Amino acid sequence: DEFHMGSSMANPEADGLTSLASVLEEGNHTLEIIKSEYDITRHLPWDVIVIPFPKERFSVEEMMSLQAHLRSGKSVLLLAEWGDLFGHVDYLNELTKPFGIEIQKDRVTDHQEHITQKVELGGVILGEEEIPHYVRVTNFANHPITSEIEELIYFSGCSLRVSEPAFSVAATSASSFGDIDLNSELDDDEVQGELTIAAASEMSGRLFVIGDSNIAANGYIEQGDNLIFMQQVINWLAFAI
Repeated sequence: DEFHMGSSMANPEADGLTSLASVLEEGNHTLEIIKSEYDITRHLPWDVIVIPFPKERFSVEEMMSLQAHLRSGKSVLLLAEWGDLFGHVDYLNELTKPFGIEIQKDRVTDHQEHITQKVELGGVILGEEEIPHYVRVTNFANHPITSEIEELIYFSGCSLRVSEPAFSVAATSASSFGDIDLNSELDDDEVQGELTIAAASEMSGRLFVIGDSNIAANGYIEQGDNLIFMQQVINWLAFAI
């Protein structure tokens, strides 16, 4: 879905989705870019709708169409983001909460399990910079989506709160916390512990939510096992695994 200003599978830049699109096409998935408002007078025609961090709000009628889409046995993949960028959290939760997934207004931070980045000046490497909100994720549920997955790299994503019928698929370490004020410090009103970053809900259809859109983007999808994870998410949503 690009109509709601999500990332584009035609964009070759770091925030685009061309790498994932190419791999999915090689796996015999047929892809189509949604460039217009949903036709709410009929059932949505796609088996899996991918919504990569929409910056434009869905209408009430479109939200109802998406919920009907899920209840009819079809699937939706939603990629959220940290904090409450573009005021996305509350209205996206209108879609996800009935299925047991609630997007949080935080940024997952971990001062122990994170990656570092080289610091360069004039081509000279000065050292390594720690980035606590680029989190290593190694805590996975036993599920077809997580088969052969050892590590995901989570780039400034939010956490998810999960209740039935949804279940956690991937979570952070016990040292992580949901940073609400974005100061990278654990405050009294912030939750520390294993935080869900990817969740699934299955009733008639299948809903999968990840709190980070970069995990699927060109500039980040080769990190860790992000690529195979995204492939397996799509295959599960397509009822192929």
